[in-house]
Order: sequence, then C-alpha cells, then structure tokens
Amino acid sequence: MFPPGHYGMALALYAVVGYALLSRGYVRDALSGGGIVLSYALFPDMDGQFEVLVHRGVTHTLWFALAVGTLCVLVVASSLVKRPRREAIRGALWAFFLGSFAVVAHLLADLLNPWGVMPIYPVSPALYSLDLVRATNDAANYAMLAAGVGIALLAWSAGRPDARPTLARRLYRRLRGEESVAEKIGAE
Repeated sequence: MFPPGHYGMALALYAVVGYALLSRGYVRDALSGGGIVLSYALFPDMDGQFEVLVHRGVTHTLWFALAVGTLCVLVVASSLVKRPRREAIRGALWAFFLGSFAVVAHLLADLLNPWGVMPIYPVSPALYSLDLVRATNDAANYAMLAAGVGIALLAWSAGRPDARPTLARRLYRRLRGEESVAEKIGAE
C-alpha cells in the first residue's frame, strides 16, 4: 500500500487499543500511543532508502517488528530509569508494544496486495497475500485512510469517559424509564 493506506490501516487497528484506553480514562496514553503508531506506520518502507535492502525484505518481517519494538524501548529507556520499577516495566512494555504494533499494522496493509509479505523470512520464504487490491490503487488507499479515520473517530467518541450519552441512548433510557443518576441530578 501507499502511505494513505498504511495510515488508514494503522488508525483502524489502533482504534481498538485507543478505545480500551479511553474507556478506562487513559486519554493521554491513548492519544500519544496513536501518534506514535502513526509516526512509525511507514517505518518498514525505509528499505527503499538503502540500496543494500530489498523492498519487502527484512523490513517487512515479524523480526523487524520485534526490532522496532526494542528500538522504541531504547528510545524511552533514559526517561524510565528514575521511575519506580513497576512503572518503568510498564512504560517499557508500552513502548515495545507501540513500535511492534506499528510494523505489524504495516504488514497487514501490505498483505492486501498481490506482492504480499514474507513475515518470517529468512526462516521461511513463504509469501502471504490476500491479493485484494494493488498497492498503487489510489482509490483503495484513500478509502482505507477514510475508513481508518472514521473508525478512529468512532472509537474516540464511544470511548471518552467524559462523553455525554448520545441522544439516541438518552431517548432509549427515557423510554425504558432508566434515567441515569447524573441525568436525575441535572434535572433538579
């Protein structure tokens, strides 16, 4: 896929994680995590910048996902040293997850086109492809971007802990006679 398709796939997949974080009140973590995933979404395509690397070679493997996750841990390591042990471990795991997640999202987007990916190369040269759409298809790339943005916005609006219930939900509750405590207090 081209960049819009990769961004769309990353947004769509991260929306699940973002929703889980938002619904538990971790707004800053959800937003910053999404930003990190988006910033690393094109990282596997850096192979085009080096003549020694083959496109969709080593940078399009699960091994590379593990390496990028480790790189992210090293990037934040200095800020984690002075934190309590449990918090430092949690921060390192979060950094590893975000880096690896971004690469896996990239691989899943590339799985949609005929060229596919070899996720465990050089252990196995097996090529996996769903052959749904060509990477050069602008309509598919922008449709994936639009879908990713839409899914991310839906996750944002549904997951925010401070979000008011939607009009449809309030009407449903009122019809069933189930007004929430907040709505009763607000009515007084």
